[in-house]
Amino acid sequence: MNNFSFSKTFLAVAAFMLVSSLAEAQVIKTETIRESRLSSLAAALGDSTELIVADDAALNAKSWFVSFGVGANAITAEGNNKVNDFLDRRRGRIQISTGCWFNDYFGIRGQVGLGKVSAYYLAGAIYGKPLNSFDYNPATMQYIINKGGLAYFRRKFTYMDFNVAAMTDVVKWFKKDSKWGVQLYAGPTFTYSFNKQDFGHNATLGVKAGTQIDYRISKRWSIMGDVQANILNESFDGVVGGEIGGEYRKFDFLAAASLGLSYHFGGEPSKVDVNIPVVYENTFIPQPKRIKEVKAPAKEVIAPFVVRFFIDKSYIEKGQKPQINKFAEYLKNNKNAKVMLTGYADKETAYPEYNMRLSQKRVNSVKKYLIEECGIAEERIETNAKGDTERVYDEDFRWNRVVVMTIVED
Repeated sequence: MNNFSFSKTFLAVAAFMLVSSLAEAQVIKTETIRESRLSSLAAALGDSTELIVADDAALNAKSWFVSFGVGANAITAEGNNKVNDFLDRRRGRIQISTGCWFNDYFGIRGQVGLGKVSAYYLAGAIYGKPLNSFDYNPATMQYIINKGGLAYFRRKFTYMDFNVAAMTDVVKWFKKDSKWGVQLYAGPTFTYSFNKQDFGHNATLGVKAGTQIDYRISKRWSIMGDVQANILNESFDGVVGGEIGGEYRKFDFLAAASLGLSYHFGGEPSKVDVNIPVVYENTFIPQPKRIKEVKAPAKEVIAPFVVRFFIDKSYIEKGQKPQINKFAEYLKNNKNAKVMLTGYADKETAYPEYNMRLSQKRVNSVKKYLIEECGIAEERIETNAKGDTERVYDEDFRWNRVVVMTIVED
C-alpha cells in the first residue's frame, strides 16, 4: 500500500513537472518569437540615422525643369482695334522653356518662342496716299481691307523672342507639398521679326511678365498653363505710328497664352543610401531609449524610432522614407500592432505656438505617408504633437526636429 501510494505520488509530481515545463517552454517560445521580431525591426532600422541639420541655404538641392507649350498670341498696335477685336487677331505660337529652382521659392528661367502675328494699319498712313486712292499694285491690294470707308493694310509676319526671367512660386510660400504651383515671373526680352510684305526685319527690346500654373501629375511631369504679356518697342511690327492725325504709340503690346507639359529633374539625392554632404551630416545619433511597459493585460510599448526633418519644414525627405517603409512592413506583418506618431520641434528656432503647429504638420506628413504610400489603415495610427514643450534629445537642439514612431502592440 505504501509502495502504491509512493508510486502514485511520484507519478503525479512528475506529471506536474512535465506540464509545467511544457507551459514554461511555450511561454519562452512565444516570448522569444516576439522579441525576435522586435530585434529584427531594430536591426533593420539600426541604432542611428543620418541627422538632417542643413542650414537654410542648403535646404534643397537645385531642381531643374524643361517645358514645351503650344498656344496663341495677339498684338495691339496702331489701328488694330479699329479693324477687329483683340482675340480675332490671334495666331499660333510655340515656346520652349528651361530653368532652375534654387530653393522652394526662387528660380530663374530662359524661354524661346516662335509665333505669327496679324496687325492692321491705315493704308494711307503707310503709303502716304489718300485713303480713297486704291491705285496700288495687285500684290499690295490683296492686303488691303475696307473698314468703315477706310483702307487698312493687313500685315502678317513671323517673329522669335528670347526671354530671361526671375521666378517665384507663391504656392510654395504657404504649402510646400502642394501639387499646384503658381509661378510669377518677369524679365527682359529680345524679339526679332522676319522680313515680310516689303517690310524689313526688326530687332527690339522689351519686358515680359506673366504667370505659369503647374499641376503635378507625377513625380517628374506636370501640366502647365502660361499667360504672358510683352511690352515692346513700337518698331516691333515694322510700323512706327500708323494713325493719321493721331498720337503715335510709344509701345506695342503682345499677349500670349499656351498649354503644355513640364519635365522636372534634380532637387534630391539620387540614391537613398548615399549621404549627400550638403544635405546630411554623417553624425552618429542614438535612438530614443527603448521603452518596455507592461500595462493592463498584454499591452506594451516598444521600439521607438525617428523621422527627421529640415529646420522649419514638415515634408518628408527622400532619405527618411526607407525608415518609415520598414516600420510599415512591421505593421503589415503584425496585425495587432499600432503606431504612435509624436511630433517635436526645436525650441531655439521659433516661438511655442508656431512650433506646436509645425510639430503637428510633421506628424500629419508621416501619417499621410503611412496611409497613402504604405497602405496602413488610419485606425492603426495614433498621433500626438508636443511642439517644443518636451525634448527627445538634450545634446543638440537641432536633433529635436523629429517625429518619433512608436509601435504599440496589443
